[in-house]
Amino acid sequence: MINAFRLILIIVLLAPFQSRAAGDTTIAIAIKHNGAHLYYPHEVARFYKQNGYQLAWIAPDTLKTHVWDAMLLLDCVRQYGLNHEDYHPNLLLYPELHQLIDQKGTHEAAAAYDILLTDAMIRFINNLHYGKLNPVYTMRRIDKGVKYKAELELFTALQGNDFSGAIDAAQPKSKLYINLKDHMRLLVGQRSGDCYVIPPSLIRKMAINMERLRWISTTGKNTHLTCIVREGVVINYKDIHHPDKQLESALYNENQTLNNRLVLPEIIIQKQ
Repeated sequence: MINAFRLILIIVLLAPFQSRAAGDTTIAIAIKHNGAHLYYPHEVARFYKQNGYQLAWIAPDTLKTHVWDAMLLLDCVRQYGLNHEDYHPNLLLYPELHQLIDQKGTHEAAAAYDILLTDAMIRFINNLHYGKLNPVYTMRRIDKGVKYKAELELFTALQGNDFSGAIDAAQPKSKLYINLKDHMRLLVGQRSGDCYVIPPSLIRKMAINMERLRWISTTGKNTHLTCIVREGVVINYKDIHHPDKQLESALYNENQTLNNRLVLPEIIIQKQ
């Protein structure tokens, strides 16, 4: 399915790109035709209704968009404890993007790429806020419509001057989460480039617990944490109910039989 979509995108890129605006009909048709490839088709539709069915990302270099900011964020999702494979990496390719920005594609190609990037960013925002595997706020429930609306957060971020900061604001504000997030960014970003050997198991364990803290933030329900960061030091707790391996497999798409709704035991957080 992905290969077929990519082939269509490449083919339409070969035709001349006539102008920047795709127009109401082109965007609406692209959403309808490519809905099966989208994680959040209803949120994507609501986003484009909000922006008047205009391209949000694809524009000549002479016009300001946040397309490169968005692509950079998606390239760096590992720093947030997320999985790069979850954001259309096989479709959101830089060569195709450069062609579209240089106006070397059709309206249909621009619309298809635009809605895929919007879908990836909506999923990214939802994953930052709710987590990927929230047992209460599933993808289907979020897409139908909930109080926190990623499509509106994205729309607002695109209007402002601090795009990355607006997206970052989707994350939990608890001290436990902020400590884990900052340490993850240090390990995955700075230290990974300074010849430090960072055990992949540590990165994954931190990611698992960032995921749990997103659930706590959005559901108000407590669950067991198996690691925290205090004053720059990682502190581990026993995986007493043994859900870590299952959660890790689901986060990193290693067990395709697991669905989005993960049922885990509800346990009080370790006392600090």
